[in-house]
Amino acid sequence: MSVVLTGGSGLVGRAIMDLLHQQGETVHLFSRNPSRLQGKVDPADTKLFAWNPLDEPAPKAALDGARGVIHLAGENVGAGRWTKARKQSILQSRVLGTRNLVSGLAACDQGPPVLVSASAVGFYGDAGETRLDEQSPAGQGFLADVCRAWEEEAQQAEGEGCRVHRLRLGMVLSPKGGALARMLPAFRLGLGGPLGSGKQWMPWISLGDAARLFCFALDHPQSPDVLLGVAPEAIRQKEFAQQVGRALGRPAVIPAPRFALRAMFGEMADLFLQSQRVEPRATVESGFHYENKELEPLLQGWFL
Repeated sequence: MSVVLTGGSGLVGRAIMDLLHQQGETVHLFSRNPSRLQGKVDPADTKLFAWNPLDEPAPKAALDGARGVIHLAGENVGAGRWTKARKQSILQSRVLGTRNLVSGLAACDQGPPVLVSASAVGFYGDAGETRLDEQSPAGQGFLADVCRAWEEEAQQAEGEGCRVHRLRLGMVLSPKGGALARMLPAFRLGLGGPLGSGKQWMPWISLGDAARLFCFALDHPQSPDVLLGVAPEAIRQKEFAQQVGRALGRPAVIPAPRFALRAMFGEMADLFLQSQRVEPRATVESGFHYENKELEPLLQGWFL
């Protein structure tokens, strides 16, 4: 069996690919430049396909006969300040990329029966203390607009006979990459601490659980059309910083004030300052088993 994967070079994509290989799957991996990956993947379990997601439909040869698609591709929202041009690039990488993926599905003779498309909890905007779940409406702001447009494009695959799952990720935690890995040097120097007020809710999920949830949606037709890629334990940002500090045996009391984050990152500071008190009710009820429900044991397992 084969599974199509877009965005496979990122942190979550690599974890999903490893998990699929462990399950005996062949991965059809899309890349703008497959020659860069020659020698880095095993041709016995990974087949490379060239695709420029902004300019052309996804290749029919990769999609036809595949048992599903996991779609992660999109420009990294945390890679630089959100200039007007960069915001447009972030949006178009998701909207056009997903639209061209669906165009590829439409051309198939025997298209994949399921599409699991990434999204993010940014869908809800800055929601303060409001309790949110899979059925809560979209919020306001740039991230909410991007996620809403991204999901709308993915839903078009339903017209091609696909069941579609939209998976809204929180902060994906791993000491080997992503946001936590970028924070660790400061925490190890004793310079970590709360961001902004520290009162904002910070949805998180371990890298392993994130990868397993994508594969769960792929394999379980009865899972909800919206899944929340967040741990059941709700946590405030200040508490997150304290737990990271304790696991490292370092203080975590030096705050990064809101005005300083705005001065340094501009609008991109929304990634750190927005509050989403997200509760994955339907995801839990679907039967998905979390291996990491609580943050502190996870961090201690990594650092103690």
